Amino acid sequence: MKLSKNGANAGVERVRSKTMRTLAIDIGGTGIKAIKLDENGKAISERTRIPTPKKATPKALVGIICELAKMQSGFDRVSVGFPGLVKDGVVYTAVNLGKGWSGFDVGKELQKKLGRPVRVANDADVQGLGAVSGKGLELVITLGTGFGSVLFVDGRRVHLELGHHPFHEGKTYEEELGHRAMAKKGKKKWNKLLREALDELKRTFICDRLYIGGGDAKHINFKLSPDVEVVSNEDGLLGGIALWRAERTSVPAAPETRRKDAGPVSSDGASAQAKGVAVAPKVRIPATPQ
Repeated sequence: MKLSKNGANAGVERVRSKTMRTLAIDIGGTGIKAIKLDENGKAISERTRIPTPKKATPKALVGIICELAKMQSGFDRVSVGFPGLVKDGVVYTAVNLGKGWSGFDVGKELQKKLGRPVRVANDADVQGLGAVSGKGLELVITLGTGFGSVLFVDGRRVHLELGHHPFHEGKTYEEELGHRAMAKKGKKKWNKLLREALDELKRTFICDRLYIGGGDAKHINFKLSPDVEVVSNEDGLLGGIALWRAERTSVPAAPETRRKDAGPVSSDGASAQAKGVAVAPKVRIPATPQ
């Protein structure tokens, strides 16, 4: 199914228009949601949802997104929150979906199918973009089928994979705080472990704010400290517009700061000190609070 006979090029032309309409897709372990946003991030359509299949292969999931796109016609670009490790549109891990995801360029495939420009990021990253203030050190975690995490430094996004990091008695955050763990241990034990996890995360990252999203955040039954906030699941969709606002610009180092043996700056703007390069960091425009 293609929404444009002219393919992605037609979508690029649409991006130049003054009024931008973004189709925001949030892929969850139980449901795939879609909504259409105006250029200010305001919803201009009703949210639509299709259950996530048990074996969510690339073909099955792309088909569902195309179906949702038909329901939400009249958009200029697409933002996707994906539950896994994804970089430049390519999926590296998707442990809570089906098989066949490793190395799959979901961004390219969706752009081909939908005929619109597409940006894809981890679902926790997208939810964070819709929630953070863009000031200071802000940590976002999501509680659902898995355990998502992302750190923002003055609005600059740093994706984390804390879900697979050891947390309690040799088990990971995801093994102890994912939805399956809550169903097995019960909500009382799950909340006790979550309280311990929040204390540990705050000690580790010394963050100014900690945001909790995801479908299982509604099961929290203890009082949170003033620096911790539960954010709406809608941020997982509304953050889709912020994914387009959050453009990165590379700031080159001043000539006098480069060593004689300096090599090229890496494509992702990371520090290349091992090659003798003094590189100024990239600057990310903070997401506008929703």
